Formats: sequence, C-alpha cells, structure tokens
Amino acid sequence: MDSLGNPGLSTGDDGEFAKKLAGVDLNLLVALEMLLHYRNVTHAARQLGQTQPTMSRALARLRDLLGDDLLVRSSSGMTLTARGEHLARIVPTAMTHVREVLSARQAISDVRISISATLMPALLPHFMQWASRENDLIKVNMHKFPEEGFAALRAKSAQFTLGSPWQDETYSDFEREIITQEDFVTLVSFDTHRLGGVRPCEEAFLALPHVSLVENGREHFPQVSQALLSAGIRRSRLIDIPDITSAALMAAENGYALTVPRAIAGWLTKTLRLAALVPPVQIASHQIELCWRKGSGQAYHSRVIEDVKNISRDAIAQDQAAVRTVRLLAAD
Repeated sequence: MDSLGNPGLSTGDDGEFAKKLAGVDLNLLVALEMLLHYRNVTHAARQLGQTQPTMSRALARLRDLLGDDLLVRSSSGMTLTARGEHLARIVPTAMTHVREVLSARQAISDVRISISATLMPALLPHFMQWASRENDLIKVNMHKFPEEGFAALRAKSAQFTLGSPWQDETYSDFEREIITQEDFVTLVSFDTHRLGGVRPCEEAFLALPHVSLVENGREHFPQVSQALLSAGIRRSRLIDIPDITSAALMAAENGYALTVPRAIAGWLTKTLRLAALVPPVQIASHQIELCWRKGSGQAYHSRVIEDVKNISRDAIAQDQAAVRTVRLLAAD
C-alpha cells in the first residue's frame, strides 16, 4: 500500500521506482492526464495532436511504471481500473501544481490565447497591434473546433480561447461568455452575380451549388447546412470543403455559394471578387465565445479579459461593417 492507502509500490521497491521515475518526462504525465480524462486512447491522442500508436505506446509505458493496466476494455468501452479511478481524482490537481511551478518564471504580461481558425484572419492583426501598444507579450495559437480550444485551456497552453461555443458541461472549471453574435451572409462570384443585372430569387438561390465547410466529418457552421436542408436542398448537393479559403476561391471562380458569418465575409470580400447576399432561409446566429479558467482573481487578469473582449468586438464589428449585402428579389 502507498502512503495514501492505495495499492502501489511497497517501501522495498523504492529504489526500483526511483530508477523508473528518472526516465519519466512531462509528456508522459500529460498523456496520463488525457488518458484518465477521456478514457479513450484515440480521443486522448487527438487532443494532444498525436497519433493513436504514439498514445498506445505511452499507455504501455505508464502501465509498466505504475504496475497497473489503468484502462481496460469492457462491454461499454474502455473503463478505468480501481487505481485508474484513484489517479483520475488526484492527477489533475497534481498537474495543476506542476504547471504552476513551470510557469512561475513567466512574466505576468505573458498573454496566451487560442483563436478559432475561421476568426484568425480577422482578429490576429488587432491583437498584434494591442500587444505592441501595451508592451504585452502575446502568444497566439489556433484551434479548428471548440474542444481543441478547451484542451489548450486544460493543458494551460492557452489562457483564453475565442471561437464557437462548445456544449460540454464537464468543463465547469472555466468561465464562458458570449461576447457577440452575428448573422450569416452568402458569398457568390461578383461577376456571376452581376451577369445581366439579374439578382437571384429564392428559387434560384436554392438551386445554386452550395459549399459546406466540413473537416474530418465535422461542420464548422452546422446551422448553415441545417437551414439549407430544411429548405429542401438534398445533402448530396452540398459540396464539402475543409478549408474556408479554398471554399471562398471556389465561390469566386466557379460559381459556388458560400454561406458564412458576416465578419468572415468581411475579410474574404477584401481579397476576392465576391458579392454578399442576404440568404432567403432562416439561419441561427453565429455566437462567439470567450473562455478562461475560473478563479484567477488578479486585477491584471481581469483587465486582460476586458481588453480581449473589446478588441474582439471591435475587430468583428469592423469586418461586419465592410460587408454590403444585396437582398434577394422575390420570385414573380
């Protein structure tokens, strides 16, 4: 039994355990934290940006080090052993202390933020200007989907995240605030839109080939496809494109329709010959959420939160204002 009354190495094994501990790096401890949290090798690997075989090797090393299987297969999937359950309770707190030790030498003005890939082009220039003006050291990372941003918060590689909300109540140790929301507009080729001076009616709009932003089976803006499908467009007619820039190029050069939040349309229309239309279908608004860890309690941290919110709102408002939309003419 160990000092906590849990099964483990006995006192006589201390010398052998010390040798094993000498070969442990922080990456292995981070892998342990993710495995205990997700209870799934594939999901843990994805959150750390690693391959499944790499995470499987880390699990094998942890089993050897701790003398326990940690994760075992059951009829309902992977489950934790008794010792795994115990570690799941204590490891997050221990890793928080480790990160505090490692980050103690960082300057208080070190601001780390992860921004959604779709918002990055609009927000990054504004954050760079803020950093140079305030003499803050800012480190900006990018995430594609909300859960990747929350993983960065949990791993403390980011202090803040900006992007679409993630509906997961297990992240109750973070503060979350919707800082703005915006409507969707549809981008089409400027030249095609003006062809013959005709603006498409609702029927013609729905007949356009529409692009859906989908990456690895995940939609960046699921409310768009939901609205199009509800309007009667078949799923087979939606063209899946993973990258927003590629999708915008297809809209500008090949006649496709790309429906995106207004601020994103703003920075796309600055560089491509695209016209913005108000879609004739009802689409739920796009929300942008700021997240940070609870309980900081520092005046500096509170100031940064307000600065991040104000910069984001101003940047998004500027791009929104740059979009001049054409309302669709109803069919005769």
